[in-house]
Amino acid sequence: MKDVVFYDFVRGPLLKFALFVFFAGISYRFFRVVFLGLPADYAKPKGNPYLMAVKKIIIKPTMGWTFNEIFSRRAINFIGGFLFHLGFLGLTFFVPAHALLWKEIIGISLPVMPSLIVDILTYSALGSLIALTLHRALNPVLKLLTGKDEYFANLLVALILFTGLLANKWAGGGLYIWLLSMHMLLADLLILYIPFSRLSHFVYYFLSVGFMGWNAGKRGVSF
Repeated sequence: MKDVVFYDFVRGPLLKFALFVFFAGISYRFFRVVFLGLPADYAKPKGNPYLMAVKKIIIKPTMGWTFNEIFSRRAINFIGGFLFHLGFLGLTFFVPAHALLWKEIIGISLPVMPSLIVDILTYSALGSLIALTLHRALNPVLKLLTGKDEYFANLLVALILFTGLLANKWAGGGLYIWLLSMHMLLADLLILYIPFSRLSHFVYYFLSVGFMGWNAGKRGVSF
């Protein structure tokens, strides 16, 4: 009975608390940057900075990437990063069990993926994460830029993916509820950790990319 009680706790009160901290922390960090405003620039714009900012965010976020940069110079970063983010985001929202949980939280039914796609995304995300972590640890430049925060975050995400994979493949058994509880507990910890870590970079992505577009529009140049 204790295993069910613990599962109800990590899936209920702890998850709600984690989501509250997540949204409060992310909102604070977002508006703290927004309120800094744009730098003062009294020169007459040569283009439309705001249109270019929206264009950079929505229409052409990858403009300027070259084939050589993606597949030769930084293949692990680009390909591994793409596969990891695609897999992790897809698994977060569109796994049947996760979609059911999101329906309880936000009241919206999300589409679900077939088990084959779930397996492919899980293996690709986990494999990409391991490759990216090893690349950071072995690359002399990235090694200097990587701290304990990145390694801890990667370990936490890897454990979430691994326990989720086990839960998806393990049909019942005496320890099944404990496995689900551990998977949910790790997810709660990740949600709590994001606002205080570099994982919150997704908040600044749109701001930084938008500023690049704004600056390009101000100067009347392309990306």
